[in-house]
Amino acid sequence: MDIVGQQSWITKIEELVKTFNPEKEEERWKKMSIYQIPEFSKELKEKAFTPQVASFGPYHYGKHNLKLIEDYKQKVLLHFLKRAGKPLRDFVKAMEDTVEDLQPCYQGLQDTQWKDKYKFVRLMISDGCFMLEILRLNPDKPGDSGYTDHDPIFSVHGAHHKLPYIKRDMLMLENQIPLLVLKVLLQVEAGQTTKPLLSDKEINRLVFKFCGQGGRCHVETLGLHVLDVCRQSMIQRPHGSRIAPPYYEGEPMFTAAQLRESGVRFKKSGTNYITDISFDKGILTLPSIVVDDITECMLLNLMAFEHLHVGVGNEITSYVCFMNELVDTAMDVHLLHANHIIHSALGSNKAVAELFNSITKDIILDPNSDLGIVREEVNRYCKKRHVKWPALALAFATVLLVPAILHIVYKL
Repeated sequence: MDIVGQQSWITKIEELVKTFNPEKEEERWKKMSIYQIPEFSKELKEKAFTPQVASFGPYHYGKHNLKLIEDYKQKVLLHFLKRAGKPLRDFVKAMEDTVEDLQPCYQGLQDTQWKDKYKFVRLMISDGCFMLEILRLNPDKPGDSGYTDHDPIFSVHGAHHKLPYIKRDMLMLENQIPLLVLKVLLQVEAGQTTKPLLSDKEINRLVFKFCGQGGRCHVETLGLHVLDVCRQSMIQRPHGSRIAPPYYEGEPMFTAAQLRESGVRFKKSGTNYITDISFDKGILTLPSIVVDDITECMLLNLMAFEHLHVGVGNEITSYVCFMNELVDTAMDVHLLHANHIIHSALGSNKAVAELFNSITKDIILDPNSDLGIVREEVNRYCKKRHVKWPALALAFATVLLVPAILHIVYKL
């Protein structure tokens, strides 16, 4: 850089200092909830973070391999508008009124085409209608959606052959749209009709069902996006948090097979919440989990969200690290399956073990988390057992040896 370039840089930074507002910067970060995955994270499992069938939001829009679904979205929009009985301009107006709350949700839009609010609004309406139709679809009766029996997605055939892949794409952090978009669409759709307006909790419930949690929903306020609500559906909000011990550089927990050898028994917990893990009197209680083709993608993106979104917590990351320590080989998976804790749709126990081992690279369990405390309790129990058994063996040997010695002495 020559002296002219140096002076130009100084002038530019000094001008930026004059307009820099820390309070506004803080507000900008608070509104952000949809992030771009750092390249070093993508290197491990790029396909887990990159949509293969459908894009939602700006980050993957226009990619050649996603063009088929992009063209299909216009047909979905026509279906939606026809059924709603409202003109498109009403939806556009409502979305434009909300755009200043929507654009800040995305990281790094300032220097892209999506800072144009009109382009951004069109994208939100198109993707929002498509997502809403998917969330409202009854997978058991896809024909009730109003689409033809030969529709490539909203049909019995599409529900089995296309929707699972779209669902996978909808769980990617870079492929989210704010749930506020769906709320705006639903508000305009209801309009002045007698059709009841869905509450924030009911919108969350649509996502809960999509995530396989049935109609159960404990989240009252509108979720940030599908991935956020999916995360909340897996977590039980504790009534009171446990007091963490002083920071402890914890040892790795024994594997399931090693725990069994130490006398630990496994029990399925009463819920499927990943936070419902406890250890008491030699019994490790764990929630059941179905491990299928979507599991790896879902867990990696949930962990990325926890890593990037300040204040959201680390429950998913802690759970995955805990399971990685518990599961090392196919035998560990077999033991947990026998106790109804792991249900695999991957074809082999080895594949499940490799999944947990691979997605936790360079990630460690926070020893001060609830699961870090459980791990310490388990390890302490096992160490006591290992000390106890040699002592018992020595006592038993002594009991056998004393009569023999007395017998020898008596003979002498």
